[in-house]
Amino acid sequence: MAEIRVALVGQPNVGKSTLFKALTGGETRIANWPGTSVERIEGLVKHKGWDIRIVDLPGIYGFSATTFEEKLSRDYILSGEPNVVVVLVDALIPERTLYLAVETLELAGNVIIAFTKTDLAHSHGVHINYGLIQSRLKAPVVPTSAVCEQGLKDLLDKIIETASSKTPPSGTLKLDYGELEPFIDSILKTLARHKGLTNYPLRWLALRLLEGDPELEQRIAGEAGEEVLREIREVRSEASRMLGRDLAALIASKRFHFILELTSAAIVKRRVEERASRYKFFYNPIAGPFVTISIILAMFLAVFALNTGFPLNALLEALGYEEAAVIVEEYSVSGLLDKALSTLQGIIESSIENPFAASFIAEGVVGGVGALLVFIPLILVVSAVLASLEDSGLLPRMAIGAHYLTSKIGLSGASIFPLTLSLGCNVPAILATRASISFREKLRLTLTLPFIPCQARLIVLLAMSTALTSFSSSLLIITGYLASFIVFVAVNYALYRLQDKPRGRSPEILLEIPPLHKPIPKVVWWMTWSDLKHFIKRAGVIIFSASVIIWLLTHTTPGLQPTLDPSSSIAAAVSRLLAPSLRPIGITGEAAWIVLFGLLVGFFAKELFISSLLVISGAATIKQAALAAGLTDAELVPLSVFIVLYVPCLATLSAIYSETRSLRVTALSIATMLTVAYAASTATRLVLVLLQLV
Repeated sequence: MAEIRVALVGQPNVGKSTLFKALTGGETRIANWPGTSVERIEGLVKHKGWDIRIVDLPGIYGFSATTFEEKLSRDYILSGEPNVVVVLVDALIPERTLYLAVETLELAGNVIIAFTKTDLAHSHGVHINYGLIQSRLKAPVVPTSAVCEQGLKDLLDKIIETASSKTPPSGTLKLDYGELEPFIDSILKTLARHKGLTNYPLRWLALRLLEGDPELEQRIAGEAGEEVLREIREVRSEASRMLGRDLAALIASKRFHFILELTSAAIVKRRVEERASRYKFFYNPIAGPFVTISIILAMFLAVFALNTGFPLNALLEALGYEEAAVIVEEYSVSGLLDKALSTLQGIIESSIENPFAASFIAEGVVGGVGALLVFIPLILVVSAVLASLEDSGLLPRMAIGAHYLTSKIGLSGASIFPLTLSLGCNVPAILATRASISFREKLRLTLTLPFIPCQARLIVLLAMSTALTSFSSSLLIITGYLASFIVFVAVNYALYRLQDKPRGRSPEILLEIPPLHKPIPKVVWWMTWSDLKHFIKRAGVIIFSASVIIWLLTHTTPGLQPTLDPSSSIAAAVSRLLAPSLRPIGITGEAAWIVLFGLLVGFFAKELFISSLLVISGAATIKQAALAAGLTDAELVPLSVFIVLYVPCLATLSAIYSETRSLRVTALSIATMLTVAYAASTATRLVLVLLQLV
């Protein structure tokens, strides 16, 4: 088993000892530093098959070697013994504690910056964009809280990743010291003539010599001779004379200037005031759930009406305002985006003579990009609203308000947000599971949220309801939603009983209640951009790649010849082979492969089930398509239940994978959905037959 040695560096009172104990579980070994009587504290933690030995260095403010602790820390870091250096920054006073981090980055590579006390940052009005700090410092940044045990696993993961990386570290941090740069270069040239002079990074050494480090001067004199030291002293004297300032103070001010620029861009502070008495109703078992659900429904209505027109269009249509419903849907963000993509696809198809090439570019490539773009406005708005609620401090209060209801099915109140979002779209709902209070709850939600019918499945249900002859169309919608929520509750509760109940873990909620303040636009944007970037980076690639693959499968014959007829494609051939699997839900004969083909295409987006049925049957309406395929109510009703419960879309699968980073969980999710859909639709058919409803 491999061992990684880690040097833990930090200023006094930054939370170093607490983090050290949290990481090592208090299992420490005490020895003396070689050649000294000073205690050396080490702890061992096993993680992912690695032995990580953490050496807790003394608390220091810098590496000037004016104290024994500073000299010891500096020498140990440069000894080559530690594979990784973890330097701590206090999230409550980042401006002051970042100084040591900057010095460490100038001294060594393989540095990880761990922010401590991040659980307290929000309540103190401190909002930190860790991604931006990581980008500016070009070093991994991990937010942690030793008290709440948050970020510890991420820190250990990052230590392993940094130590085992095959890519060498990009070098030390290089700050711009302005008017000092010519003198730094002059000393560097002098040092460069004596290779192997010391094991210190030359730029850092040049800075220390400008500051007048007596220990380093002795080493220079001993290893390179008095003449080299004299040259360096002349440069320092010249710099002091020309700049007229103390060089050590000037170097320190440059570092602080860099830190202030960094913190101005990446950290926002607000003075917060607690007004808890005004919001006590969130903790009332009756008013809390009511107010919380009202806020969430208002958010749901606004977000999805803006993006897709739903459910405002459905409401207007139900009230008899069909024209207004069409306008709302047509001029929603997604409606306008769909129109722009359709126009672009039309231009491509009319301007490229080869129909196969035109179809590939228009449907495969542009369609794939469109499948990604259509989710961006939705995720952008949902993330912005959630970030505003979180930054204001309202989100934890709402979670507590909903807890009285959700705890009945084994979930904490934090689950109310993804649960509600699922009614509009499963993708942002899966992303919102990050707010779950535990990994186990996040996993349960990830597996069960896709059972909640999204807007796309409502569209399919509505289309299917038009094809019914004797069964009530309204009853079909109710049946679909009822089946979805019963399955969501049943599967979730069953997993809770298997996972947590035997271990005595009840769905409790323990949240920090921060003071309320107005959302800060800059902080909201940080959170929103982080979610959007995460989706584009991980799920986007999968969606686009799958779009192209699906197009190839539906436009290539089993003999690997191109075809524009879907019924002669590889996908159709596979559908014919798998068609007998639909017999338990009553779909047999020639229609079976067409339905199965629609279900396969529905993996990509649920609406494609309807369009594929229309295209292959050549019908103008879904009712005509059902008649042409010989589908009666006895088949359409269980088929509708199957469609509502099986895999919602490829984007949801991509979101599940990107959130869990596990093919196993993604495959388990697909298997669970298919099994439940199959069982529920078969049971629906049996009930219909027994009750003679069809």
